[in-house]
Amino acid sequence: MKRSAVAAVLLQAFATQVYAQSSVTMYGSIDNGITYVNNVAGKSILMEQGGISRANAFGVTGTEELGGGLSTVFKLENGFSTTTGALGQGGLLFGKQAYVGLHDDSLGELTFGRHYDFTVLLEPYMPCIGCGIYSVENADLDRISGERLNNSARFRSASYGGFSFGAMYAFGQYAGPLTMNAGRAYSGFVQYEHGPFSAMAVVTDINGAPIGAGQLGARTVLGMPVQPNTTLIVDNQRIAALGASYKLGKWTPSLTYSNTQLKERGMASTDQLLRLGTTYSVTPATLLSGQVSVDHFEQSRWYTVNLGLDYYLSHSTDVYVDLAAQKASGPQTMASIFLAGTASTSSQFLSRVGVKHIF
Repeated sequence: MKRSAVAAVLLQAFATQVYAQSSVTMYGSIDNGITYVNNVAGKSILMEQGGISRANAFGVTGTEELGGGLSTVFKLENGFSTTTGALGQGGLLFGKQAYVGLHDDSLGELTFGRHYDFTVLLEPYMPCIGCGIYSVENADLDRISGERLNNSARFRSASYGGFSFGAMYAFGQYAGPLTMNAGRAYSGFVQYEHGPFSAMAVVTDINGAPIGAGQLGARTVLGMPVQPNTTLIVDNQRIAALGASYKLGKWTPSLTYSNTQLKERGMASTDQLLRLGTTYSVTPATLLSGQVSVDHFEQSRWYTVNLGLDYYLSHSTDVYVDLAAQKASGPQTMASIFLAGTASTSSQFLSRVGVKHIF
């Protein structure tokens, strides 16, 4: 009896210790609202859209301490629609992220699976991050809104005196029509942070990359005629981009610049996009954001102004207003604010009210 009691106590103590060294966290974000667009194919529309201020997501992440600063890490994350309840990313169960690996406090983290490429790390440098997805380039050619790479191995370093870096390689294993890289891909970044200043440079190169060519607003892309719903799988997409910000009290001015080259069947075109703007903390609960962007692709240009107002009801919940206006120029070039739809003319305006909750 005594031996059994001692064994039970030891077993309970061991189980408690193991439990204390492991953790699993559920998290997510829910966003929905009403958007008005003055011109989509020649008509004004009023629609409900979700995932605009922040992508709708639900995920599970976990760690297990292995000792000596080493731990196991994993993440399983899906996207979903708040308007229909459907799974996002074409119905994939864990379409946003799915990876497992090891983390070392002094070296960094190595993981394997489905990851965002490193271009998404420039998102915090977008001057109008409070303006949501409408401040992204028409067809998101620079992938700053967040796109994934399948079959990838990723390393992110620890910070060394403000410097950090990362490298990712995705193997060329075709994964069906929903793949983001039919061929091999790589991505890398370097970042420096010191006090109020922060800067980052990123490069991403993908073979067999799908692009929403029809969302640009141009009638031709790489010499091929496109419709608003046209998606092309180009031979190569290469992105070189940078971002910088500086916190000045309540103001945080920032910029991003991206240079995206597309190659298909011997043709090559380059998209260049510059964003300039700032955020301003009116009060601890009120944030104003604004940016001006210029996008140049082939013979087309798009000039866009974005404004955003966020009011935080709590640490996790806010209500917001987004405004966006775009003017296009160039032969047969239409305005086409990202996810709003292509206009029938060279100008487009939208407004949105919404609410989001992060948990």
